[in-house]
Amino acid sequence: MYELNEILVYGNNGVCKLVDIRKERFSGAPTMYYILAPVFDSRSKVYVPVNNEKLASRLRPVMLKEKLHEMMLEAKSSEITWESDDRKRGQEFHDIVSGGLSLELLTVMKTLVIHRQELSRSVRRLHSADEKTLALCEKIVGEEFAYAFGVDVDDALSHIEGEFTAA
Repeated sequence: MYELNEILVYGNNGVCKLVDIRKERFSGAPTMYYILAPVFDSRSKVYVPVNNEKLASRLRPVMLKEKLHEMMLEAKSSEITWESDDRKRGQEFHDIVSGGLSLELLTVMKTLVIHRQELSRSVRRLHSADEKTLALCEKIVGEEFAYAFGVDVDDALSHIEGEFTAA
């Protein structure tokens, strides 16, 4: 069980502060919930049923700087083969992104950043599904790196994308 005020990452909701653990009745019997406040979006709350193993297992502490730095170095040398079929690529990327921050997610982000850069040279843009995937990658990666390193999300993303394009 997590402690109040602990900073956690919850799936694709990003970095959150555990603000309460209490019973709520949304439908049926009252259930215990972790109530999370996204650190980078003060307008929302996330309710995670404490006894729902599948959902509660998506909660984890923010990674340490050292682990994030190590993952970044690995991602710089990792490759994903570009799938030319938009649907297949979309499904592959969706499966990786839905797992949260990982070496594979950083590699997907790197692949999309580099592909976007290559397309911009010929005045073309990423496919809209790839743009959405990249935006989600940036949210997940940007928030965790920003929180761990104590910087602004935009600064974190700028640094990360600079590392990818310099590789």
